Amino acid sequence: MMGPYPPLPHIAKDRFRLSARAWWTRHFERVSRPGHQFAFTDVLTGNLSLNAELFHAMGGLDPQFARAREDFEFGLRLIKKGVPIRFAPEALGYHLEHQTTTLTGKMVRRYQEGRSDALMARKHPDIQRLLAIHRFTGRKGWKRRLQRTIATRAGSVLDPLVKAGPRVLQMLEKAGLRRLYEKVERQCNGYHYLRGAAEVLGEDWRLPPDPTGFTDEIDVLEINLDQGIEAAEAVLAERRPLAARIVIGTVHVCDMGHRIGAEPWDARHFRPWLNRQAIHKYLPVALAEWRGQPFNVTPHLSDFTLNTLNNPSFHVHMIEQHLQWMQAKLRSALYDNTSKS
Repeated sequence: MMGPYPPLPHIAKDRFRLSARAWWTRHFERVSRPGHQFAFTDVLTGNLSLNAELFHAMGGLDPQFARAREDFEFGLRLIKKGVPIRFAPEALGYHLEHQTTTLTGKMVRRYQEGRSDALMARKHPDIQRLLAIHRFTGRKGWKRRLQRTIATRAGSVLDPLVKAGPRVLQMLEKAGLRRLYEKVERQCNGYHYLRGAAEVLGEDWRLPPDPTGFTDEIDVLEINLDQGIEAAEAVLAERRPLAARIVIGTVHVCDMGHRIGAEPWDARHFRPWLNRQAIHKYLPVALAEWRGQPFNVTPHLSDFTLNTLNNPSFHVHMIEQHLQWMQAKLRSALYDNTSKS
């Protein structure tokens, strides 16, 4: 059982803080949607409860992931074991990230994430394609090879320079150089990530082959809605398929696709999933007609907008959080588009 622990509403004055809060808020907004299909990347141990016997039977947290991704790796084992994962929005806690997270700490975290992703790809090669490390392995052009070489061999030269990254970012923020700030931040984060991966992989950046392969076919369960939604839910609850094809008679409606590293489909997923399919496909058309726009230029409805239709309690929290953020007197020109603070 997982509960949300979004950032404590707190006035922030810098881009890094706002970006960190946005990530946490988006994460819990996404997993709080009704009928969410949990993946291993949704499992966070900051607000997680499970039976002690189950925890020990699963082997607990793997100590080799002690500094990053230990929750992802544990979540993957839970999903592979078939343990159901549920979300309890009323079990609300707050993440005091404004007291614990810094720019320098983020760089260190990226190093540990690179190291853990390399370990994860070796321990669970079936999900390696979902990890960022997968983009840098194998033969993928001279740029990738150069990045691997720099991360592996040039650390003693570049590490002292990269350590100055947080100070450089702070100066860029004060100067209002937003695009340059974003570019430098990406480069610093990427460098630290590859340095962490290099600690595990060394000179050989090859990963174990994916045992499932890329062409293996997944058994697709066909569900006919002629028998009603309740009957379809009963079939999903009994069969728990990785993928399903939804039909009405002989007419194909849509597909519930297979997601690597995610739990199988269940009855609780079905109605929210059908609702989202209908909203995504038909509500934009209705809005376009109402606005007098052509149907082929329909407005995009974000997942945040769709979730607020189904989850008002979490929406209330998010409104409060945004109100707190808007009260911040942002001195940085990065957020001052009207020459007013």
